[in-house]
Amino acid sequence: MIKSYGVNKTADASATSDVHLEELKHLGYSIIENVLSEKELEVLRSEAQRVYKLQEDAFGKENIEKINDKNMARALLCYSEAYLDLARNAKMIKYVEEALGKYYLLHLQNGIINMPGEEHHQSSWHRDFPYQNWVSTEAIGCNVFYCLDDFSEETGGTFLLPFSHKMTHMPSVPYLEKHCIQINAKAGSAVLFDSMLFHKAGYNRSKTQIRRGVNHLYAKAIVRQQINLPEMLKGKYSEDPYLNMLLGYDAQTSLTVEDFRNRRLKKNQKSY
Repeated sequence: MIKSYGVNKTADASATSDVHLEELKHLGYSIIENVLSEKELEVLRSEAQRVYKLQEDAFGKENIEKINDKNMARALLCYSEAYLDLARNAKMIKYVEEALGKYYLLHLQNGIINMPGEEHHQSSWHRDFPYQNWVSTEAIGCNVFYCLDDFSEETGGTFLLPFSHKMTHMPSVPYLEKHCIQINAKAGSAVLFDSMLFHKAGYNRSKTQIRRGVNHLYAKAIVRQQINLPEMLKGKYSEDPYLNMLLGYDAQTSLTVEDFRNRRLKKNQKSY
């Protein structure tokens, strides 16, 4: 109990999860520790490197560099069961559902690999819904960013601008420099943040430590996926009711009027 006067209403945060949700709503972010075990981290680190190498070989290292997509592993769950499990991690999905409701989809899943002494292209200020200069009364997207390695000033932990999910546009440089913060979080932590929050990757000035993180953006179904996961998966997991929703099978643009109506007919027979 805190001492106060002239106050007749106070938010209730009786559980730790309530505090994280309160921070998400007002600050725009919250850091949740000890979400992943060391065993899980070992698998996810290895799989992130394996998937990125597969994608680099398939598209060509020079081509990836030309489009400024170096050290970015995309849609990892299409290549790795471990990343499918991560996308539906129950410890964090409960926060997503509090923020977005029971019906949402995975807009993106990107693995960010920050190499020592290299500037990552994610080190520019941005929102994960880019080019949008407006705010909404309710969140339309919620991010869960898993720290696979320690995030610190040395390894280039992510920078966030608190409260910026409530700003219609990016503030001035002096404001950014004065009010931004850099995350310090141990491997296994998850950063929960509003998708309209301005953020950027830090510079990894360590000598040998790779800093890996995996960003998930969950969104209301009015938002188109960054990559068409149902098309990549070719129907895989579509029979699972939850994964059908999460992976966006029901949120694809209908090809015809009949297709549109059949989707609605099937949807009437489901509950989420």
